[in-house]
Amino acid sequence: MRRPVSVCLIVAVLVLGARAAAAAESNQSADAAYTGWLKKVRLIEIHHLRSNAPAEFQKGRQKILAIKDEAAVGPMVSVLYGRNARYRGLLIEALTELASADSDVAQAYLQEIAVGDGSAPHRRRAVNALKTYSGEKPTHRLMAHLAMQEVPVIRARAATALAELDEKRAVWLLPERLVTEDVRMVGGEIWSGTMQLDIRAQMVGARLPFRQIPIEAVGFGGVARAFIELPVVDIVDVATTIAMTQHGQTIPKYQRVRTEHPEVLAALKKLTGKDFGYNQAAWQRWLQSDEAAKKIPAWEPLRLKTG
Repeated sequence: MRRPVSVCLIVAVLVLGARAAAAAESNQSADAAYTGWLKKVRLIEIHHLRSNAPAEFQKGRQKILAIKDEAAVGPMVSVLYGRNARYRGLLIEALTELASADSDVAQAYLQEIAVGDGSAPHRRRAVNALKTYSGEKPTHRLMAHLAMQEVPVIRARAATALAELDEKRAVWLLPERLVTEDVRMVGGEIWSGTMQLDIRAQMVGARLPFRQIPIEAVGFGGVARAFIELPVVDIVDVATTIAMTQHGQTIPKYQRVRTEHPEVLAALKKLTGKDFGYNQAAWQRWLQSDEAAKKIPAWEPLRLKTG
């Protein structure tokens, strides 16, 4: 009985070892492909796209658009996505063509640009690129941003993009994001201080009797002597000292802030044709109605894709 068990263990170890070796080989192959495309795209950028000559830039543009390998998407993003608006526009153009060829990675990057790019025209271009896709509209990352993103502006952009793509399933998530409440710490800095004041006045006091001082003067007729009396006085110097110490301390206060999100309301109106304002309960009740069942697909758990 021991021999079959030993054989099974040996087979299992061999299978696991083969899988590990295959995974390592696959990772090495992916890294090599990434490095190779990164060099090619960087050379195109250096030799053509940096040029101020329009003809040279167009030559580089054609080379970028001729790339059809999905493995090149990551390197293109690394090289072209940055502060240069012209590069970003070219990247969106290249991602659009790759996305239309069923590249999940290109579709994912277009969704990220649709919510994260600082340029409104580029965000619109990314959404329009997703619109042109002939299959089921790729919205999984937009849905994830709407459901889990903590930054309000990103949630608002995701809602707007989903409405543009006519993603009806987003209606299940939008009412929850229609109005949000946050607890914020508010308060100012409270200053307190202590002051010490030390004032000493000048005092002059005369003591009796006066002190007699002899005075002698020589004249033509001889020496004249006399006495004058001068007071004996005590003088105390004047001194004033002021010392002040200040202390700053923040006194925290907590305040509940209710925020309405007009972009989310606009998305709800566009996707449903209804307007219940910022009344979240009314939207939830409508979602349970027969009318909503005809317009809105049944809720499915959100499944996120990698890439």
